[in-house]
Amino acid sequence: MKNLKFDYSFVISYETDVQRCYYTIKAIPQDSARQKIQNVEIKMIPESKPEYGTDCHGNKYVWGCNPLPHKMFRFHITGDAVCGLTDYEEVVEENELMIFRHGTKVNGAGEKICEYYKKLESDLNLAAIESELEKAKVIMEKLHSDFVYEKNITDVQTTAEEAFEKGKGVCQDFAHIMISLLHLAGCSARYVTGFLTGEGATHAWVEVACNGKWYGVDPCNNTDNLESYIKIGVGRDASECQINRGVMHGGGEQKLETFLSVTDRGQGSNYLKKGFV
Repeated sequence: MKNLKFDYSFVISYETDVQRCYYTIKAIPQDSARQKIQNVEIKMIPESKPEYGTDCHGNKYVWGCNPLPHKMFRFHITGDAVCGLTDYEEVVEENELMIFRHGTKVNGAGEKICEYYKKLESDLNLAAIESELEKAKVIMEKLHSDFVYEKNITDVQTTAEEAFEKGKGVCQDFAHIMISLLHLAGCSARYVTGFLTGEGATHAWVEVACNGKWYGVDPCNNTDNLESYIKIGVGRDASECQINRGVMHGGGEQKLETFLSVTDRGQGSNYLKKGFV
């Protein structure tokens, strides 16, 4: 169990004044069996009167409108998270098994991934592994060794099949490919976003349904020990967990900067990095 303090923000700078901006932001960690969230504070510049809601997957979000002209928008959230209370996230609802059993346009299995899975099935004797979680761990370890982490090879629109053909990508690509492979293995799996100690930006991993509960695995780091992970949201793919969405009038060219600090209070260590997207 770890006691973590998180401090996350992003800043969008605009070339010209934005006359009116409507925003939806999914960056609010929520309680689960594995983590408890406390002392959350949210600040935004320019100030607005935000509303709060929950989407169809249970993800919390804040939404609203900045009606006054501005050239910069900043979202800032801080809070505390006690993580690792259990080894699972939450109980699986019956309808989720079907919702998260089939791929989307982004993480659907293409020809190359299907060929790769058939090889895994043979080499790892997947049919003999009854537990979905154990099956996920075996697939995760092999994918981690065969797929290379590298930035600037893919982008937010890259599909699992496209990333797999490149053989390189980031945590989003690892997660999409992993979900595709788990679907081929007959498992229900979903995409997860959150904060990870030592990361300079949000991270992505996977949850697999096993014996009526959701368990997390991270193919990018080849681990199922998620004590240092703060979960934000889930979805069928990255598009359903996108942190920031907005519609605006004006603005011109945009620049997005993200900042993340995660402090492990139990060990007294602090990590601070700055990322540019």
